[in-house]
Amino acid sequence: MVINYKTMILYSIVSFREDYKESVVYKNLTRSFINSQEINKKLHLFIYDNTDALEWKLNADDETNADIHIYYIHNPDNVGISRAYNVIADFAQNNTFDHIVFLDQDTYLPLNFYSVYEKFSSLEKDISVPLIYGGEKLISPSRYRLYRSFLYDEITDSYITTRGNSCINSGIMVRTDFFHKVGGYNSKLRLDFCDHEFMGRVKYFTKNLHIIPIKLKQDFSTNTNSKDKALFRYSLFMKDIKIFKQIKNRFLVTLFVDLPHLLRLSLQYKSFAFLRRRLF
Repeated sequence: MVINYKTMILYSIVSFREDYKESVVYKNLTRSFINSQEINKKLHLFIYDNTDALEWKLNADDETNADIHIYYIHNPDNVGISRAYNVIADFAQNNTFDHIVFLDQDTYLPLNFYSVYEKFSSLEKDISVPLIYGGEKLISPSRYRLYRSFLYDEITDSYITTRGNSCINSGIMVRTDFFHKVGGYNSKLRLDFCDHEFMGRVKYFTKNLHIIPIKLKQDFSTNTNSKDKALFRYSLFMKDIKIFKQIKNRFLVTLFVDLPHLLRLSLQYKSFAFLRRRLF
């Protein structure tokens, strides 16, 4: 499918085991769009559904607002968010979208989100990010040293350097041509480390990471998973960190990321199950 008219931003959500219409980010985004005062406004939204179930059936064609355009793909193979982002970016490139915005299904957006992003896109920055909070803490952007994030108390400048800093995926607004210039996301990293690996390459193409003047909130309730869910999540982590070690310094990643993560989970759940999962 090719769109014949010029558009600006392709917003996107990668969903997993949740009807995207029930996600907080979809509800917030559409509410923000409907309440905006933009003239001749359009909302173009790409949904990449990674739900790993063949019988998963959703209807993306029953939107009541004619100015909301949904492009929906369901991939039951659950290929991970990196490959999903690359598919979204290819769609944006093939359909003349100037910018892409990546959103997580658990991100809370303020009412002025759509208006702020539309206006900020006119500045034509290569890559821009919002301030994202987990509770009262600013968790993104953050300083990035030895493959670990160190939080800022606050960021008041309009930009920070790309060297020595990183951010999480949700809320990133990137020029479509710049995304492809950087090389997109590493599809071998399904979930963990894909944001930092991408940002690690961004620094070779631009000096500044521009700050969008808006605050988003991220739901980190998955950090309080049951032990079974945490073990499942740890299995995914092990696959990604194996790839990450092949890309980066194996010794430093093991010392500063891998072992501390294993220790934290073992202490949090008071269990050797994570060590057994790691060894066997």
